[in-house]
Amino acid sequence: MNQKISPTTEEAWIEQDFQRDVWCLFGLPVDNLTLEGTKQLLREKAKRPYNTVLSTINVNWVVQSFTDPAFRAAIINSDIVTLDGKPLLWLARLLGYPMTETVAGSTLIQELHQDKTTDTKLSIFLFGGEGNVAEQAEKEINKNPGGLYAVGSLNPGFCTVDEMSSDAIIETINQARPDILLVALGAKKGTQWIEQNRDRLNAKIISHLGATINFLAGTVQRAPKAVRSMAMEWAWRILQEPKLFTRYAADGFILLRVLAGRFLLWRQFISSQKRFSQQDADSTVLQRENEKEILLSFGRNLQLTPASPLRELFSNCTHSKKNISLDFHKSEFASGAFLALLLILLKHQRLNGTELNTIKVSDNIIKLFTLFCVHEKHPDQDIT
Repeated sequence: MNQKISPTTEEAWIEQDFQRDVWCLFGLPVDNLTLEGTKQLLREKAKRPYNTVLSTINVNWVVQSFTDPAFRAAIINSDIVTLDGKPLLWLARLLGYPMTETVAGSTLIQELHQDKTTDTKLSIFLFGGEGNVAEQAEKEINKNPGGLYAVGSLNPGFCTVDEMSSDAIIETINQARPDILLVALGAKKGTQWIEQNRDRLNAKIISHLGATINFLAGTVQRAPKAVRSMAMEWAWRILQEPKLFTRYAADGFILLRVLAGRFLLWRQFISSQKRFSQQDADSTVLQRENEKEILLSFGRNLQLTPASPLRELFSNCTHSKKNISLDFHKSEFASGAFLALLLILLKHQRLNGTELNTIKVSDNIIKLFTLFCVHEKHPDQDIT
C-alpha cells in the first residue's frame, strides 16, 4: 500500500487482508460474501483511514484476465472481490466452495440507496459514462433520497488514462470527498485508471461498476428481479443492447473451451478434495531465512481454516519485505482457499517490490496450478 498512512495502519491493513475468507477461481481471489455482508462491510470500510477497492467480476472480467496480466493483477490487488453472475457462482459451487449467492455491483449500489432506515448514509461520486449519463445519475440519486447521496459527477470524455488522471480531475473528485467513487470507463480502462490513481484519491471505496451508472441514470432498464433470479439477465441486457450479443457469445465460448480443457483435472481435484478434507491439514512450515530471502517448505495437505497459522505466517513474511521462495515438492493437495491466500501473498510482494518464486513443485501441485489458472500465461497455453 503506497497511500500516506501510518506504518501501524498499514500493518493492520495487511493482517486483515490475510484474514479474508477468500477462494481461488480462474486465478482470481474471490471473497465468500453475501449481499448483506458486503453492504455492512462497505459501511465499515467507509470509516477507515485508507481506501478500499471493490471488484465485482463476471465472465467477461474472467476472460479478460486470461490474456491481460495487468488486468488480472488489478483484480488481485483489489481488497474485496465478489461474484457478479450466476455462471461463476455455479462453477464455484461445483468446486465445493461455500459461496451461496452473487453480489452484483448494480444490486449492491441499488440496495445501499434504497436503504432509507440506515443511520450511515454514504456519499457517492460518479465518474465516466457516456454523454451526460453521470450527471443524470447524480440527479436521479438526489431526487430520491435514501442511503446514498451524490456529491458530484464528471465525464472525462474520450481520452487516454493519463489524460483522465490529470491533477485537475483528481482534485475535482477529492474536493467532493466521496465515500464511494463509482467508475464507469470500460472494464480495462477503468481498472487501469483505478490502479494508477488509487493512492491519489481520498474516496473511501473505489469500484468500477460500468453498467450501474446507466441503471442509476435510467438510460438502461435493469432486468426485473424475477428475470435475474432465473439467471436470464444476460438475455434481458441483449434485448436492450443488441451489441452485447457478440461479446457475451465470445466470452462464453472462451470460458467453455478453458473448462473443457480442464475437465479431467477438475474430476481429479474433486476426488482429492473429498479424501484430503478428512485428514488433518499440514500447517507446519519449515522456514529458512537470510538477509534477502525467506524460504518456505510446505507439507503434504495444504488446507486452510479461518484460524490457520498460515495466515499469520504469510502476513509476517510480507512485513519482512524480503523475497519469498516456496517449496512444494512434498505437497500432494492444496485447497482453493490456500491457493487464494497465495494470490494475496503475491499481491503484497508486488506492492513491496519484492519477488514471490516457486523453486520446487510436485506434479500434483502443478496440476492444481493449471486447474486454477495460478500462473501468468493464458490458460489455453498450458493445458496438460
